[in-house]
Amino acid sequence: MRPVDEIIIHCTDTRPDWWEGLPAKAKTEEVRRWHVEERKWSDIGYHYTIDRDGSITPGRPMERDGAHCRGHNKNTVGIALFGGYGSSEDDGFLKHFTPQQMASLQDLVSQLKENYATIKKTSGHNDYDRKACPGFRVSRYFK
Repeated sequence: MRPVDEIIIHCTDTRPDWWEGLPAKAKTEEVRRWHVEERKWSDIGYHYTIDRDGSITPGRPMERDGAHCRGHNKNTVGIALFGGYGSSEDDGFLKHFTPQQMASLQDLVSQLKENYATIKKTSGHNDYDRKACPGFRVSRYFK
């Protein structure tokens, strides 16, 4: 298993009703298609996605470095929340995401920290790039 010391949270920059009613796995496969066909990456960039109903879907295998934050993919886990369209880096979580997503994100972060004792930091994409992604300040919610 590769060493992991940080979790980086993202959003998919999709509207709240994007592909509404379709399963989380189908949405994750669409993001995979964007990354593979349009960006010519080898796989989806994120290790996990979290749908509006709180469903967590695995993406890129944890054994592989992600492709989610330029210059910060090695030794990190990328998690993307569906939603976030039109967000600002200073918005509150619930402005663009659901309570179910927060509960699942908290559970997933806790589980990852349990499985990888080396994880010392949880960040947002906007901590490393001039972007709104994930649409809130991660440091307000996670340590």
